[in-house]
Amino acid sequence: ITNEDAFQAVSASLPTWDNVLRWSRREPYLVDRVKGGYPRFYIHKTIQKLSQGVLLRLKVADANCMIFPSVASASRCKQFLDGKASPAHIQTISFRKANSSPEGQLSEQAKWAGFEVVIYPGDLQTEAMAFWRQSGDGISSRHAEYALSQLDRLEAAEDSIIYHTPHPKSVERLCTAARVNSSTEEMMFIRSFIAELATSQRCGKPTAHDVFLFPKGLSAIYAVSRALRSMSLCGQDSIVVYGFPYSETVKCIELSGWSKFTLHGHGSKEELDQLETSLANGERISALFCEFPSNPQLKSPDLPRLRALADQYKFVIACDETIGTFINVDVLPYVDIVMTSLTKIFSGASDVMGGSVIVNPQSIYYDYIYDSIASLWEDTFFPADVVTLAQNCKDVVSRVKKCSYSAEAIANLINNHHAVERVNYPSLVPTKHLYENCKREDGGYGFLLSLIFHNPEDAATFYDNLHIAKGPSLGTNFTIAIPYAILSHFRELAWAASFDVPEHIVRISVGLEDTEELLLAVRYALECVSSK
Repeated sequence: ITNEDAFQAVSASLPTWDNVLRWSRREPYLVDRVKGGYPRFYIHKTIQKLSQGVLLRLKVADANCMIFPSVASASRCKQFLDGKASPAHIQTISFRKANSSPEGQLSEQAKWAGFEVVIYPGDLQTEAMAFWRQSGDGISSRHAEYALSQLDRLEAAEDSIIYHTPHPKSVERLCTAARVNSSTEEMMFIRSFIAELATSQRCGKPTAHDVFLFPKGLSAIYAVSRALRSMSLCGQDSIVVYGFPYSETVKCIELSGWSKFTLHGHGSKEELDQLETSLANGERISALFCEFPSNPQLKSPDLPRLRALADQYKFVIACDETIGTFINVDVLPYVDIVMTSLTKIFSGASDVMGGSVIVNPQSIYYDYIYDSIASLWEDTFFPADVVTLAQNCKDVVSRVKKCSYSAEAIANLINNHHAVERVNYPSLVPTKHLYENCKREDGGYGFLLSLIFHNPEDAATFYDNLHIAKGPSLGTNFTIAIPYAILSHFRELAWAASFDVPEHIVRISVGLEDTEELLLAVRYALECVSSK
């Protein structure tokens, strides 16, 4: 997947079960050979080069650094690391064009040439990487590539004179090595397109004004969580996550500093009853996060019942519909905020990241939510990333329909195999009726499925003999599989298993290949299991 022709790829190739185990253990034998990976888990080579150039420029030999696109994002990283060490050991440095005018008056070239650096002791690398992974705030590889080309033409400045260094080259030559054009038109196209796709068959149409774009899906979730916490509905500082979400979503929400965080990880009727009872007994929450459907269980929450509770007890519902997609499901009648990772099937090409937030114009909290998100939103989506995303997304409707058709066929095939205990797919799980309540008239059941074998050892046999792409990410134009729990919950496998995400679960994201060819590949892998 990641090769010389896919420099900006957002995945990596892990073709065997043993590869995944070795990667999860971070064994040098494998880690040193992997050329790329999902950008929040693997620092892109270009960003590594920029970091090395920064440390060399600042003559820092006994520390590491992380690079961010804005002062605010760097400040959040510093604040996070300050809690892990003496604040005096954490420094932030700005790299900017010399004698620059206020940011609003900067040329596109000068604006995007600059960046922020957080310098920290080397023994905080694990903590710094945790923030990078959980916040989605880090600089993108395309932005880093441009910044690296301009590094020698920028000044570095920090409160401490030790880090104040002038640019080595003439500022007049800024941007001779590369150009950055405005992406204003592409930004508006994407926002308008998302608003059109999300138009509800029941409660009307959002507009481009209601849509915020972010550089990553998780940075969108992080922004929503921070915005909702700042609103403090009913004076509460409490949040609920209903259902078992993507592994980093929980950590991202916790990163926002909520005083009370509750996970109802089974997403069951019993847990919903518990939530209703606690609310009836006086418990109050500010917001509830959920996925529709969840990854990798493909369960659907009871959105009508959640909406009724939210109206009665006055809290906000924020829903991640990345797996459901705008094309297949209509969640807008039930939620106040819709979040999407545009990195996934919206882009499809596996070469750019992005995220979106729709504030439901019908929400009674619209003004509060919109103003809160707008107050912290920053234009940090690098123009080349925006342009790439705008190009990739134009055929998303046909791609989603094709992938959904093939995924349903594959799910039904696997579901009939004697070695398979369970297939998680919206049409095959007990919450099918809840999914169908939100399914569009011409919508399908989605591109994602996961499977669990009766015998855990069969999972490795199936995976090793499944001749498709294998690695992290989902929603790619090519079919891709991964042992989800091992990759995402390696340090907490027992905990994940307690929520029906066992170590041997295999997740498959179905792509655009010929359906019959995919069925042949899956049949072969199942036959290898049967003939063991």
